[in-house]
Amino acid sequence: MFDVILVAVDGSPQTPQVVALASQVAQHGTPKVYVTCCIDEAYALANEKEQPGDILDYPAAAAEQDTATAVVENALRQLAQAGVVAQGNLVVGAAGDTLIAEAQAKQASVIVMGHRQLTAFGRIFKGSISAEVVAGAPCPVLIEVRGN
Repeated sequence: MFDVILVAVDGSPQTPQVVALASQVAQHGTPKVYVTCCIDEAYALANEKEQPGDILDYPAAAAEQDTATAVVENALRQLAQAGVVAQGNLVVGAAGDTLIAEAQAKQASVIVMGHRQLTAFGRIFKGSISAEVVAGAPCPVLIEVRGN
Protein backbone atom coordinates (compact mmCIF):
# COMPACT_ATOMS: atom_id res chain seq x y z
CA MET A 1 0.00 0.00 0.00
CA PHE A 2 2.73 2.50 1.03
CA ASP A 3 6.19 2.00 -0.41
CA VAL A 4 8.11 4.48 1.78
CA ILE A 5 7.10 5.00 5.41
CA LEU A 6 8.62 7.76 7.52
CA VAL A 7 8.13 7.08 11.23
CA ALA A 8 8.67 10.15 13.41
CA VAL A 9 9.64 9.32 17.00
CA ASP A 10 10.48 11.60 19.90
CA GLY A 11 10.82 9.40 22.97
CA SER A 12 7.52 10.50 24.48
CA PRO A 13 5.38 7.89 26.27
CA GLN A 14 3.36 7.62 23.04
CA THR A 15 6.35 6.48 20.96
CA PRO A 16 5.70 2.71 21.37
CA GLN A 17 2.14 3.18 20.03
CA VAL A 18 3.47 5.19 17.07
CA VAL A 19 5.95 2.43 16.26
CA ALA A 20 3.27 -0.27 16.67
CA LEU A 21 1.01 1.61 14.25
CA ALA A 22 3.88 1.95 11.78
CA SER A 23 4.56 -1.78 11.99
CA GLN A 24 0.90 -2.48 11.17
CA VAL A 25 1.10 -0.20 8.14
CA ALA A 26 4.40 -1.82 7.07
CA GLN A 27 2.84 -5.31 7.04
CA HIS A 28 1.22 -4.52 3.70
CA GLY A 29 3.83 -5.04 0.99
CA THR A 30 7.56 -4.52 1.47
CA PRO A 31 7.99 -0.81 2.10
CA LYS A 32 11.18 1.03 2.95
CA VAL A 33 10.77 2.19 6.53
CA TYR A 34 12.74 5.08 8.00
CA VAL A 35 12.64 5.85 11.72
CA THR A 36 13.48 9.51 12.25
CA CYS A 37 14.12 11.58 15.36
CA CYS A 38 14.67 15.34 15.25
CA ILE A 39 17.32 17.10 17.30
CA ASP A 40 16.88 20.82 17.98
CA GLU A 41 19.60 22.89 16.30
CA ALA A 42 20.60 24.31 19.68
CA TYR A 43 21.60 20.80 20.76
CA ALA A 44 23.30 19.62 17.57
CA LEU A 45 26.92 18.73 18.17
CA ALA A 46 28.19 19.92 14.80
CA ASN A 47 27.09 20.92 11.36
CA GLU A 48 28.78 20.84 7.99
CA LYS A 49 30.19 24.38 8.43
CA GLU A 50 32.14 23.61 11.61
CA GLN A 51 35.58 22.11 11.80
CA PRO A 52 36.19 19.41 14.44
CA GLY A 53 38.44 21.78 16.41
CA ASP A 54 35.60 24.30 16.66
CA ILE A 55 33.33 21.98 18.61
CA LEU A 56 33.37 22.80 22.30
CA ASP A 57 32.59 20.25 24.96
CA TYR A 58 28.82 20.53 25.23
CA PRO A 59 27.40 17.89 27.58
CA ALA A 60 23.77 18.90 26.98
CA ALA A 61 24.18 18.34 23.25
CA ALA A 62 25.88 15.00 23.78
CA ALA A 63 23.05 13.92 26.09
CA GLU A 64 20.43 15.07 23.55
CA GLN A 65 22.15 13.14 20.76
CA ASP A 66 22.56 10.03 22.92
CA THR A 67 18.88 10.16 23.91
CA ALA A 68 17.75 10.58 20.30
CA THR A 69 19.98 7.68 19.23
CA ALA A 70 18.48 5.47 21.96
CA VAL A 71 14.93 6.43 20.92
CA VAL A 72 15.65 5.44 17.31
CA GLU A 73 17.40 2.21 18.34
CA ASN A 74 14.45 1.22 20.57
CA ALA A 75 12.02 1.87 17.71
CA LEU A 76 14.17 -0.18 15.33
CA ARG A 77 14.18 -3.08 17.82
CA GLN A 78 10.39 -2.88 18.20
CA LEU A 79 9.95 -2.91 14.42
CA ALA A 80 12.40 -5.81 14.02
CA GLN A 81 10.42 -7.83 16.58
CA ALA A 82 7.37 -7.28 14.36
CA GLY A 83 9.32 -8.47 11.32
CA VAL A 84 9.80 -5.00 9.80
CA VAL A 85 13.18 -4.05 8.38
CA ALA A 86 13.88 -0.36 8.94
CA GLN A 87 16.65 2.22 8.89
CA GLY A 88 17.14 4.87 11.53
CA ASN A 89 18.37 8.42 11.29
CA LEU A 90 18.71 11.60 13.27
CA VAL A 91 17.92 14.94 11.66
CA VAL A 92 18.70 18.42 12.95
CA GLY A 93 16.25 21.29 12.92
CA ALA A 94 12.81 22.45 13.96
CA ALA A 95 10.70 19.28 14.11
CA GLY A 96 7.83 20.28 11.80
CA ASP A 97 9.90 21.74 8.97
CA THR A 98 12.57 19.08 9.32
CA LEU A 99 10.09 16.18 9.14
CA ILE A 100 8.47 17.72 6.05
CA ALA A 101 11.87 18.11 4.39
CA GLU A 102 12.84 14.55 5.35
CA ALA A 103 9.59 13.19 3.88
CA GLN A 104 10.36 15.04 0.64
CA ALA A 105 13.97 13.81 0.57
CA LYS A 106 12.97 10.18 1.22
CA GLN A 107 9.97 10.47 -1.15
CA ALA A 108 7.76 9.19 1.66
CA SER A 109 4.35 7.88 0.72
CA VAL A 110 3.14 8.27 4.35
CA ILE A 111 4.36 9.80 7.59
CA VAL A 112 3.42 8.04 10.83
CA MET A 113 3.69 10.18 13.95
CA GLY A 114 2.12 10.93 17.30
CA HIS A 115 0.12 13.82 18.66
CA ARG A 116 0.57 15.42 22.03
CA GLN A 117 -2.31 16.99 23.89
CA LEU A 118 -1.09 20.54 24.45
CA THR A 119 -2.75 23.08 26.67
CA ALA A 120 -4.06 26.24 25.01
CA PHE A 121 -0.95 28.04 26.25
CA GLY A 122 1.24 25.27 24.85
CA ARG A 123 -0.38 25.56 21.43
CA ILE A 124 0.22 29.32 21.44
CA PHE A 125 3.77 29.09 22.78
CA LYS A 126 5.05 26.02 20.92
CA GLY A 127 2.48 25.25 18.27
CA SER A 128 1.45 21.78 17.21
CA ILE A 129 4.12 19.87 15.35
CA SER A 130 1.61 17.34 14.05
CA ALA A 131 -0.63 20.14 12.71
CA GLU A 132 2.39 21.73 11.04
CA VAL A 133 3.36 18.43 9.41
CA VAL A 134 -0.22 17.76 8.25
CA ALA A 135 -0.37 21.25 6.70
CA GLY A 136 2.93 20.96 4.83
CA ALA A 137 3.53 17.27 4.18
CA PRO A 138 4.01 16.05 0.62
CA CYS A 139 2.10 12.85 1.46
CA PRO A 140 -0.63 11.55 3.79
CA VAL A 141 0.07 11.75 7.53
CA LEU A 142 -1.17 9.02 9.87
CA ILE A 143 -1.38 10.32 13.43
CA GLU A 144 -1.53 8.04 16.47
CA VAL A 145 -3.62 9.73 19.15
CA ARG A 146 -3.87 6.89 21.65
CA GLY A 147 -1.52 6.80 24.60
CA ASN A 148 -0.88 10.48 25.12
